[in-house]
Amino acid sequence: MASELRAMAWTVLLVPACAWYARSACRRLRPGLPRLAALAPTFPVFVYLPCLFNSLHFRLFSTFFHTWLAINKLVLLALGIRPLHPSLPLVPFVLCASLPIKLRLSQQPPAAKRSPSSPPPPPLADFLRPCARSFFFLSCLFVAYPHTGWLPVYAVHFLYCVQVFLTLDLVLSSVALASATVLGAGLERQFSTPLAVASLNDFWGRQWNLMAVDLLRASAYEPVRARWGRDAGVLAAFLMSGLLHELLYLYLTLRRPRGEMVLFFMLHGVSQIAERWARAAGLWRPPKVAAYLLVSAFMVVTISELFFGPFMRAGADVRLMEEAAAMLQLIMGVSRRLLRPFGVVLSL
Repeated sequence: MASELRAMAWTVLLVPACAWYARSACRRLRPGLPRLAALAPTFPVFVYLPCLFNSLHFRLFSTFFHTWLAINKLVLLALGIRPLHPSLPLVPFVLCASLPIKLRLSQQPPAAKRSPSSPPPPPLADFLRPCARSFFFLSCLFVAYPHTGWLPVYAVHFLYCVQVFLTLDLVLSSVALASATVLGAGLERQFSTPLAVASLNDFWGRQWNLMAVDLLRASAYEPVRARWGRDAGVLAAFLMSGLLHELLYLYLTLRRPRGEMVLFFMLHGVSQIAERWARAAGLWRPPKVAAYLLVSAFMVVTISELFFGPFMRAGADVRLMEEAAAMLQLIMGVSRRLLRPFGVVLSL
């Protein structure tokens, strides 16, 4: 615990310092190579930060927040592409650079002029509800796991997929809730309904981890699409996502990646293109229930074999489950103590 607190202290110190430096440098330099060269010294800091943590959960989220998103945002900033901009006030800039949040910038059109296709950012209650919902269902999952030995392996892995979604939704919604409270500004949700989709295009483009989707669109899809077309842009975005997940595998397992993450994401990129072609040709129009079952089966099988497999062989899944159970017990213990004076008894 002491080592994790020490790592957290270094993170709280170094990340705002790097963000402040990046903002100051970009206020003096035009977009392009000079900006990129000025920001380059911050990149090794963000690459090293996950190594400070022993907890796999902290290492995972530090990899996602800092090594992946922060560096990507700073590279886009060097090129003059949002979401970051040196004109942002310091606190919003630091939060947007270091956390997976998407601010509603003052340069965007007001609510009265916003087009119907871009709804206003959700209120705080829309972040509080998913926090409570995800915590409740995660608690139910951990109660149910000891009784799942009779289930087929793919059914258990479907529950793992649900757990991954609930964990990410809980953490990202909590971060958004805290950030929106500090900033008093509207933020966008990072998930929609990824467990109830009937299309790969819908899942990857509009439902899952929308902060990462926006950055992949800006840094990989759009540049490649402009030169080689839409399908090449899709493959470039999935290739970049696969490489970033190989980096995540390296951080979590400390083992050399074997390319399975890249294979998983390239398979889904090709499948997404094939689905779009089939729909355009009228060859893929199954009933919604059938489409949901087929897409869910494809997702679970490929995730089980190509995504979960490498982590399970390295034993990362066992450590993650142990850490999650310990964290849940800690939260329940603290909740019991806080609610005991009010006569509320919690049991799990």
